[in-house]
Order: sequence, then C-alpha cells, then structure tokens
Amino acid sequence: MLLAVYSHMIDGFLYLPDYPIGHLIAFQIEEQIRKAGAVGPEVKRMVKPGCVAPDLWMQNATGAPVGADALLSATARALDELK
Repeated sequence: MLLAVYSHMIDGFLYLPDYPIGHLIAFQIEEQIRKAGAVGPEVKRMVKPGCVAPDLWMQNATGAPVGADALLSATARALDELK
C-alpha cells in the first residue's frame, strides 16, 4: 500500500524536480499578494492574461521571472528583524 502512494514519484520522470520550482512560484505569488495588500483584485489581475508561457505569466503577475529573488528578499527582511 505504501509503495502505491509513492508510485507517481517513480513513474513520473520529471515529477520530483518540479517540487522546488513549484515552491518558488508559490512563494513569489504570495509575496506579490502580500505587497498588494488585497487578494481578490490582485489574483484577478494575475489571471487576466490567460494561457501564456509560464515565465511570461510570472513576469506579468509579479514583475519578475521565476526565480529565488522573492525568497532571498524575505530572508533579508527576516534577518533584519532579528538584528
């Protein structure tokens, strides 16, 4: 039974490498919504372009390509708060 739960990780060739990219994208979107201060209007603005290439969509949604910049900025803010 346990093996059946994790079979998608063995069967899907690029499944596991997508986890870190998905976390980067989710965090980048969360940071954009935090900056905007309102979830509804910001999400509506983000999804308006529709089906476009992922990196182009992210640039339109957050102003930056998919990357770790949002994580690095949040880390810098957290370190500043500790000082």
